[in-house]
Amino acid sequence: MRATCHASPSSSSRVVFARHQSRRLGTSASKSASASVKTRATAGTDDEFRASVEGMSADPCDDFVCKSSPAVERTLKTVLKDINALRGTTRSTSSYAPDVVYDDGVLKFRGADKYKKYCSYIENNLKQATSRVTSISMVDGGLDAARVTWELNGVNDIGRVGVDIECTYKMNLITGRILEHREVWVVNPSRTDAQAGALLESTRKAHALPLNVMETFDGAKKSVDDVLRKFSVDNDDDASKDIYVNPNDPMKFFQNEDTSKTDILQLATAAAVLFLITKVFQVLN
Repeated sequence: MRATCHASPSSSSRVVFARHQSRRLGTSASKSASASVKTRATAGTDDEFRASVEGMSADPCDDFVCKSSPAVERTLKTVLKDINALRGTTRSTSSYAPDVVYDDGVLKFRGADKYKKYCSYIENNLKQATSRVTSISMVDGGLDAARVTWELNGVNDIGRVGVDIECTYKMNLITGRILEHREVWVVNPSRTDAQAGALLESTRKAHALPLNVMETFDGAKKSVDDVLRKFSVDNDDDASKDIYVNPNDPMKFFQNEDTSKTDILQLATAAAVLFLITKVFQVLN
């Protein structure tokens, strides 16, 4: 099943998903430059659906053939709705695995709950922001990874900026949840005023720096806690094994004290602290 692209004089774009089952899961765009999503019945297997981008001034879409699961299809539709509405902190996190990995080249984090706290750059730094989905395709013809490209346009403190964004989503075939979310942002000079692009790049780094430090600290702290917890459990088990009955008095007990593990624990704690400091400095530099 192949995707078709049709040029139209309209300035708005429309993303159409077609599936053998006649189910409508559409959204209407609030802006003329945004994409809307709807379904349409078509011949084919239940596992196949196709997408076409209509209303573009050029042919932006790839041949799109997807034989993935219904759960993956639902996730892709939700992702497109969030892009269409420019939802950063308010996106639907139910589409993401609890330990999803995010990386946009500047900001990096792990965990679906971080989207609501970390992904606020657009809403805090760009005015009159609009989005337009330009293509969607499965990566290398596979079943569990999709690529979505879209345009971000807005105005910062210097002038207008236009960014071409490529998103890659790796998903679980059964649940449809996103396991990895990676983005590449490229400033488009033809849609960007002089110096406005440089400001966007610098403000993205300024936005990401403290968040990356927090993320690194949280990750290192978790590693330290895991090490300390393991030693604590081991020491408790060994303590119960090293208790003996006094042969001269059955009502008295004594315990052999092994300080070697205490020394190892102290060394492990010191090493973990050094590791944490090193990771923080790597982020800062």
